[in-house]
Amino acid sequence: MLSWSHVRSCCFYTELDLKVSSFPASPSFVWSISALFYLYELVLRVAPSVMTEELMVSFDATSTIIGILISFYYYSYTVLQVPCGIILDKLGTKKLLLLSACCCVVGSCLFAGSINILSAQMGRLLVGAGSACAFISCLQIASRLFSKEKFVILVGLTNVMGTLGGLLGGFPIARSVNAFGWQNTTFILAGIGVFIVMLILVFIPSNLDSKSESSRPIQGSIVTNVFTLLRNTQIVLAGVISSLMYLPISAFAELWIVPFFISKHGINNELASISAATIFIGIAIGSIVIAMWAKKIGGYVRTLKLSAIMTAGLFLALLYGGIDNFCASLAIVFFIGILTGAQPICFTCAKNNASAALSGTTLALTNCIIMAMGAIFQPLLGAVLDMCWSGATSSNGVRMYDVTCYTVAIVTIPIALTIAYLLTFFMKETAHIEGE
Repeated sequence: MLSWSHVRSCCFYTELDLKVSSFPASPSFVWSISALFYLYELVLRVAPSVMTEELMVSFDATSTIIGILISFYYYSYTVLQVPCGIILDKLGTKKLLLLSACCCVVGSCLFAGSINILSAQMGRLLVGAGSACAFISCLQIASRLFSKEKFVILVGLTNVMGTLGGLLGGFPIARSVNAFGWQNTTFILAGIGVFIVMLILVFIPSNLDSKSESSRPIQGSIVTNVFTLLRNTQIVLAGVISSLMYLPISAFAELWIVPFFISKHGINNELASISAATIFIGIAIGSIVIAMWAKKIGGYVRTLKLSAIMTAGLFLALLYGGIDNFCASLAIVFFIGILTGAQPICFTCAKNNASAALSGTTLALTNCIIMAMGAIFQPLLGAVLDMCWSGATSSNGVRMYDVTCYTVAIVTIPIALTIAYLLTFFMKETAHIEGE
């Protein structure tokens, strides 16, 4: 007869791999709930990318205004990163996750019920605030419940959940928008958020942080600790490089890839949303494969170098390669996605340069730098589009941008990736730390 102990020995979360094994729910299940919340907030983050035309009509807005509206998510998300990291280190994970999930639900309802651009902006601001702790909470739980050697793989798995969220925020949301409208679709997403709130309430243990071996009292004031991290050039470098390598997601996949494909190939938003799905599938695959490869060769920095420069080259091929075939364009964005899967390695590099007591703050500071870059680039690309606009409009008065406009705007991404490549030469390798 197969006993429970035999089942446990076959599972990923064996006690040999765990720091903590005494929770009512298994450590893998606890982490999975936080990862599900991260997936959910990614759906909320990217969903507007397939609603751009509907939002322009509803709010009588230009591309710049829509870019600013969507980037309101990043304003609160970015500002709250370090506070969320401090709360994680000081107070624990469960209460922060509960508050954050509720904030996402309320923000989604406000956004869906908006009658003007201001209330829509406030809704996006609340969604961004609620999403601020999602990624770093996953990483914090991973560092609390699993061994140090597993962390880089779990960072990759966390990124996979995020990319699945981006995937679900593409074609499925486009179909829902076309069938039910953008407002009803957003209300449905709010309902899903209520279910996630219940999962967090029931299954995330309140004593998760207190049972961790690395949970030690934090010395010094909050301001002192933050400035200590900011004075660590390796942590700041990891954040800046990561932010530049994240632009294929924040400035392209999350907002402008669908309208770019519509303009480039003359297709509708449902078919164009396949491009967003394709890049997110690539990211999901790359997040695991590249993390495992980097760990095997013991070369995190070398992996980041190759990823940054090769991704820049693929973007240039997409923009200037004269590729008119839809499937060929999809192939390029798929490989862009795979290479972008190296970006989460920067979190491991940052964490390896900080003390265990400040791990949450370190991860939050890194994520703060990343999101700040997204908040800059989303409206920046929208402004470039408006600068290049030829004056053409659709039948319902929405501005139409040709492929040249999108090319001029999107070329800023390979430029940023080239800068990231150059900055990697100043990073120190930290892969050896995990073997000590």
